[in-house]
Amino acid sequence: MGTVGGSPTAEEKGLGKVMADLSKKLARRQAPEELVQRNILREDELQPQVSNSIVQAKMALEEARAKDVLSRRIANRPTKVDLKLRNILRVDSNDDMYAGEDLDRAVNIEERGKALKSCLKQRPERTQLEEMNIIKGAGLDASLVAAQQRLKRSQLEDMLNTRLEHRPAPEELQEARILVFSETVEVLPTFRKSEYNRKPDTNATFKKLTPQLKVAIREELNTFKKHEMPVHEE
Repeated sequence: MGTVGGSPTAEEKGLGKVMADLSKKLARRQAPEELVQRNILREDELQPQVSNSIVQAKMALEEARAKDVLSRRIANRPTKVDLKLRNILRVDSNDDMYAGEDLDRAVNIEERGKALKSCLKQRPERTQLEEMNIIKGAGLDASLVAAQQRLKRSQLEDMLNTRLEHRPAPEELQEARILVFSETVEVLPTFRKSEYNRKPDTNATFKKLTPQLKVAIREELNTFKKHEMPVHEE
């Protein structure tokens, strides 16, 4: 087709526009893998044809694997006694659930239950946990307890900041003979890290104290201070 006066005709413009749109669409088309993920293309359409023998061998392998998984699950399934002890199966009055080889296992479960009950009886009371500061805010909602703790913390911070702002200067403490600086400086010899171990003792007694022992020691000290410790008269 020719051009009129050197400019493209309307038909050529339309054809160029179609070609440009087609190029854009081809550039935006998705990869075959994405089409497979969206279930538009099948995976076998992307791969070359496989012989029937390979397909049958693959199916046989998958079937054998499924049988192996099933057999292992059947071998590990709970016994009838376990299901009855877990209240999954109903126990009839005439049913002997402890018959045969499951007797030892049932007795073991009963012993564990008794041991668990004894441990639960020895757990501390709620009042003891509150005294040990493990449970906070008895009878209150958890959100209220958290808000109360934040409020208390903010009050302590404000009080500390106020006291720090109004603390006396070092000159005032020197005049009141509270803060005294020595004019002589004494240097004492020390040891290197290779000569002296500064790490704390791992077998120290305070590291082995339980919360119950700490509470007992505190109560004993308070009792001694209250009733037995001599008080100096002013």
